[in-house]
Amino acid sequence: MNKQIYYRLIALWVLCEAMLGGIIHGLKIPVSGLIVGSCAVICICLIAWYVPGRGAILKATLIVAIFKMMLSPQAPPPAYIAVFFQGALGELLFFSNRRFYSISCIVLAVLALLESGLQRILVLTIVYGNDLWKVINDFINGLTKQKATTNYSLLIAGGYVLLHFFTGLLVGWIAMLLPHHIEKWSTGKQYMILVDNASALALAPAAKKRKRLKKGLFFVWIVLIGFYVQSYFNIGNPLLPSHMALKILLRSFIIVLGWIFIAGPLLRQLLHSWLQKKKKGSKEDVEEVLRLIPALQQLVAQSWKQSAEKKGWKRISHCSKMILVNALSPFSFRSEARREVYILTAPIQSGKTSSLVSWSETRDDVYGILTPVADGKRIFMNAHSRQVFLMEAKKDETEVFTVGRFVFSKTNFAKAIRILREEMYRKGWLVIDEIGPLELDGGGFCEVLKEILAVREGKILLVVRETLLEKVKEYFRIGEAQLITDVTLIKKLPG
Repeated sequence: MNKQIYYRLIALWVLCEAMLGGIIHGLKIPVSGLIVGSCAVICICLIAWYVPGRGAILKATLIVAIFKMMLSPQAPPPAYIAVFFQGALGELLFFSNRRFYSISCIVLAVLALLESGLQRILVLTIVYGNDLWKVINDFINGLTKQKATTNYSLLIAGGYVLLHFFTGLLVGWIAMLLPHHIEKWSTGKQYMILVDNASALALAPAAKKRKRLKKGLFFVWIVLIGFYVQSYFNIGNPLLPSHMALKILLRSFIIVLGWIFIAGPLLRQLLHSWLQKKKKGSKEDVEEVLRLIPALQQLVAQSWKQSAEKKGWKRISHCSKMILVNALSPFSFRSEARREVYILTAPIQSGKTSSLVSWSETRDDVYGILTPVADGKRIFMNAHSRQVFLMEAKKDETEVFTVGRFVFSKTNFAKAIRILREEMYRKGWLVIDEIGPLELDGGGFCEVLKEILAVREGKILLVVRETLLEKVKEYFRIGEAQLITDVTLIKKLPG
């Protein structure tokens, strides 16, 4: 699993739920579920593409819900229902493989947005009752003065649902194309930004309601319930007028205030208690996402600022491209001050690997991959455990790739890459032997080296051929690096 990409996409999803949702709520935009839901669908689809694996989407969903609890403690339970529905559906559609990725994106987007639209209609019906739709029909039929009665409320609700359906088709289509577009956009320098990942995150607590206002509303709620019960059961002369519009208004007040004082807090407390328990088990994941959120906030702000020359939709489009390209680029969140890069560079057959093997034997703080020769064949060696396995492919292997006269095993290369990913956060030295033509073509250790350069806080030792030194430094954007041109100096490297 590419952990950094995974955590960045989760942090992006958190920002969509918290920051974007807050802005939309503040502007009173009526289709908030449509916009936030679309962003959530895109984040889920990107997680499925870049971090395929069973349970990845469900785990991300839980982390997003935990952050929603932390950043928006007053968010109503229906908001959590939408998040969990999107995550569970995404896990169900994507858990196996990418074979049906395109159709899964469309199905996820359509069903997730339909759920959002239907949930809104259901809430309106619960709060205002069926009388709401009758009032709408009577009002519009009265305006049009037509003889035949038309069910306009059904047309309005149907149009609202269709809006979510067609938006889902569009969002799903965009999501299925995004990975290929992001790969193309990432080659353009106009989209790249270097983000500082050292800023602190300030979590703004939700504003507390005034106690006097709550007490007043509670008193009004009790009085309205009394009036409603007295009128409904015909206890004496009804105190409430019989006008339908007023009855709908009073009913909505009673239900909304009932939600505010009883149902909402109770459900929220149960949900928060469950999420708090899950938060303890996901502490490391939550802390990692928390660490990334400030950088992503900065990325969003910088992307919007650098898109200022464009107007309207073009600016939103350009800004979105910059956010996605940099969120998924290993070069955008680097912290160069915390890492030290050493490059061992010398001519071919000068004893680079042999010197590293001897040096690593005498220390317990060396990790990574070495590639010595044994019995005339190149092998992989775990620099710490000393475990060895073939680098060159066996005669009967089918999963191979060829570099010059060598035929390498894809399976064992993947194993070596897995070792590097597992050890990239360890203190001490991380060695990669070697970075050559294969990596400059985008293969071999290329992607894992990008990740290591982006996130590692410690010493990195790369082995590079003398003739490829400048190309490697340019390709991987390695700024300052200490060069070791004499293999005898390896034993003098600091601890």
